Amino acid sequence: MAKALTAPVALSTLPVGQTGHLHEARLDEASVRLLRALGLSDAEAFRLCKAGEPCIVQVGATRIGVSGRVASRIYVIPDAPTA
Repeated sequence: MAKALTAPVALSTLPVGQTGHLHEARLDEASVRLLRALGLSDAEAFRLCKAGEPCIVQVGATRIGVSGRVASRIYVIPDAPTA
């Protein structure tokens, strides 16, 4: 049976502790390259550590802080809850 995909949501709307993967960043190309260089990509899972200003995500052992404005332009696919 195929796994159902969750619709992309803005990073700024995720609950703290939620994990997911990058879907797209509606930012300028330089900002997208910087996020990818810091590890935020569709290939690597992240966890939301702090919502608000700044929004902090953890990718592997790295924590990345982004402004709330930037977080609202980053779209992610939340991981399904585990049973």
